[in-house]
Amino acid sequence: MFDPTDRTDPSDRSDQEKEAGAGYAILFRPVSGAAVMIDLRKAPRELFAQVLESNLQGIGPARKLYGHFADAVLLRLGAECVWVMGGDGEVRVVRGDYMLCDLARTAAFLRDERPPTARTVVLARVSVHGRQVAVVGASRREREFGQGARRTLDRLCGVLAQELARREELRLTRVLDRIRGKIASELRPRDLAYQILDGLHQLVDYDHSSAVLTYDPEATVFRIEAEKMVWTKGKSAFVGHEIPAAALVGALGDRPGIRRLAADALDDPFWEALTYHRGRGIPVPASLICAPLFFGGELMGLLKIAGWKRRPFDPRDVQVVERFLPAAAVSIRNARLNMSLERQAIQAELKATLVTLASAVAHDVNNAVGTILPLVQQVRSELREGTADAETIDRDLSLVIEKARLCQRIFGNMLRVARGGRPGDGPVDVNQVIRDTVPFFQGAAARLGIDTLLELDEQLPCVRFSRHDLQHIVLNLVNNSLEAMGETGSRVVISTRLGEEDGTAFLAIRDDGPGIPSELLDKVEEPFFSTKHGGVGLGLAICRSLAWQNGGSLEIESAAGVGTRVEVELRLAGKDGGEGASV
Repeated sequence: MFDPTDRTDPSDRSDQEKEAGAGYAILFRPVSGAAVMIDLRKAPRELFAQVLESNLQGIGPARKLYGHFADAVLLRLGAECVWVMGGDGEVRVVRGDYMLCDLARTAAFLRDERPPTARTVVLARVSVHGRQVAVVGASRREREFGQGARRTLDRLCGVLAQELARREELRLTRVLDRIRGKIASELRPRDLAYQILDGLHQLVDYDHSSAVLTYDPEATVFRIEAEKMVWTKGKSAFVGHEIPAAALVGALGDRPGIRRLAADALDDPFWEALTYHRGRGIPVPASLICAPLFFGGELMGLLKIAGWKRRPFDPRDVQVVERFLPAAAVSIRNARLNMSLERQAIQAELKATLVTLASAVAHDVNNAVGTILPLVQQVRSELREGTADAETIDRDLSLVIEKARLCQRIFGNMLRVARGGRPGDGPVDVNQVIRDTVPFFQGAAARLGIDTLLELDEQLPCVRFSRHDLQHIVLNLVNNSLEAMGETGSRVVISTRLGEEDGTAFLAIRDDGPGIPSELLDKVEEPFFSTKHGGVGLGLAICRSLAWQNGGSLEIESAAGVGTRVEVELRLAGKDGGEGASV
């Protein structure tokens, strides 16, 4: 019971400690917390109860804490059975004779009912931050409890409530510290958003979903940046979903604080906008917390938390969410800054890509023009000389039209590549994008003796992706394959397939070229690293960034002498994707 590390000189001890040395009491130093005096003149049972009460902070897991506490109650009240029932109705622990455990009376007491009284049973509540978290019961077989038993049990429950509140605050602080550490380590903003949603799940214990929405002032929409689904396993199909923001921004101007909404708030614009799962086989939330995110007075987005079967959100939940708002606002601000920088790099890379494309198609356009020009000159000459033959002219003009349409397709596709687009502005038909992109590199591949093969899943649904970004990825990855293969490979295969998980599809580009040495595989995705002479080293890094901005990912597999395979994960547009696909 004594602290063996205490080396305090007796002359330096307080009067309280001197009294302990006089034989009337001992100074008990628990594992954590302040030291307390134990009066040795008390009965042994009461002494042990006081020691147990004083050492709650030293108990680790919650179940052991409840057991430790129940032992103290058992001794303090002289009970024959003590039990603790959680706020959810689950029995946390039972000490003593289990047959004396009155769970029916305890459950009624938990529901604020008034069960019939019994002098052999005493019940008390444990409340933390105004929220009932447990009911503690004690019973005897025959002996009745005195009038002071309830007051004693209330006092003990107060001690337990203080310890639970301390642990809750400690857990909240740890989660926030972890998130601040992630911000400092420059974690990807979307990954940071999921860290925040996970932390809120630990502390608020929502059972439906939560989401971070970013505000786009130019389009006047809130865009779902990250969403965590709790009511079911699997990824959200709503990341990238856009919600009109005009009415919501106006409502925030009238009342900028956090909102607690219940299912009867049907007229509230936030309830209408944030229950976007309706009608899709997903349960409708029973309650919501909606928190606006501001940074320097500027609206950055919204934090949404939805409950389903759990109790309605209360003021304590709002307090916890409020502690997370600065980190969430910083994550969105960082996302905006990073996207701006990445877009600048992408535009620079795009210009380089257009130069590469122009070089690649120049040969095909030159051949087409080389066919058109002699035919037109020949037709004009025959018309002037009067020797023109209608059938011959018709055949020559048909060939001219064919070559002119080829040039039209080439320049039309180049304009599409050059035209900007916002991330996630699909739905888009992946297979059609691939077919439209093939003419850019098919001629160059044929001149290298490399076959371009398509293995497309014709049943593949549309995906939510920027058409411009998707075409850029395909062009960049195929050009990388062609440049790396040279004379060592014979084919490039572009394939699409539906993902095994709901809501995903995959685009893969593989070649049978020289592959990437294992010591370079980790480096090829880093910005400004290139194995090509004169290469800038931004191609793959930007492809990965584009995939991430559109809610997907990019993975590379390669082995020296075998070839390389790059796979891009895409999100299906789903039912909320719109009426038609962008092709």
